[in-house]
Amino acid sequence: MVRLLRSPAFARATLVYLASYAAIGAWLPWTRPGGSPAPGWARAAWLDAPFSSPLFLAGCAALFASTFACTWGRAARIRATWRGDLLPGAIELAPRPAVQLEPFLRQNGFRGAGPVRRRFVAGLWGGWLLHVGLLVLMAGVLVQQALHDGANFELAPGEKLRLDEPGAAFQRAQGVLAPNAPPPLEVALDRFDPHLHQDGYAPDRLSRISARREGASGSSAVIDRAQGLKVGDVTIHQALPTGLALLIALPDGGAPRLIHLHGRDRTVEATIRDPGGRPMRFIATAERSLGDPSGTGALRVEVESAGGSRQVNPGESFAMSSGQAKLLELTWWGGFTYSRSPGMPAVLAGFGLILLGCVLLLLPAGVARLAGEGEPARVFLLRGADALRADWERLLDDPAGTSTRKG
Repeated sequence: MVRLLRSPAFARATLVYLASYAAIGAWLPWTRPGGSPAPGWARAAWLDAPFSSPLFLAGCAALFASTFACTWGRAARIRATWRGDLLPGAIELAPRPAVQLEPFLRQNGFRGAGPVRRRFVAGLWGGWLLHVGLLVLMAGVLVQQALHDGANFELAPGEKLRLDEPGAAFQRAQGVLAPNAPPPLEVALDRFDPHLHQDGYAPDRLSRISARREGASGSSAVIDRAQGLKVGDVTIHQALPTGLALLIALPDGGAPRLIHLHGRDRTVEATIRDPGGRPMRFIATAERSLGDPSGTGALRVEVESAGGSRQVNPGESFAMSSGQAKLLELTWWGGFTYSRSPGMPAVLAGFGLILLGCVLLLLPAGVARLAGEGEPARVFLLRGADALRADWERLLDDPAGTSTRKG
């Protein structure tokens, strides 16, 4: 099994499988934002969420096993090379009576005393460290794809919701081993700026948001799309979607109700059922597009019910089946996302180790083992062995023209 995992054929087959799968999965129409739902055959074949499916995770696991098998034992071989006991692919430099090897090796960066001389030995660990970084990265990807969890939700200023309540979070994406429900987190929007314009940046949003778990102290922060609020293993970020919301005082005198309106361009709307169960439709029409940098201009709000349609201004009352309601305020709602990403620390650590391994591989590392008088030395180099041998042969051909001539 270990020989199979170490074989180049197995590694190539695994890479071809993952590349083909990723190319197909990225172009499936239901994986694109706003795409149609996945058909039944795709769900049956685990392709509705291709990069969280067992098919993709199995390929990643196979690549991890292959890399692990290639890395296993490499550290022991590197230590043996450092001691001069194992010099795979070493060249031999045979001395002559008129020329000494030791000064030549010293001129080429080999240092130390005794029979073993070394040059930039940290570079010997570059390949091993790169493989370890790949393993950490792949382990992080496996954990991330299996356990990640994220969704969208909306809030208006002063509104609170629990993410695990039915309908609170939508467009949820989760790994095969992720929790069944969103996190039990209560989130409130304290302040919202839908028209933030930072110099040098595209139009953005800015919010002050509070969040807490049941039985724990809460935390709050100003967030945008780059800077989020972290509560335990959950991170909340600002999202781009935004729209108008109506704050309604209900006839029963209870807590006011916020109604989020949705639509495109200048007209947004929502249909609800009033306390008596009767459907009502709220429509808001702006003078200009809701995303216009100069503002929406004048806003017109209409209420449609079985009794007809009428325009309502903030502070005015309108009829519901259970009595008179009042439009208290016309405000904005903002979109937000939450995410649980347990594998991201390992992914970032893996990238760091890979980068460090690549830097170490740039070092011209080598180990030389001197033999007895008149016997050839064995020299192992990560690269440049042919150039070193050529320099030695030129030195043998012209010993008088060098500073390493004996005596």
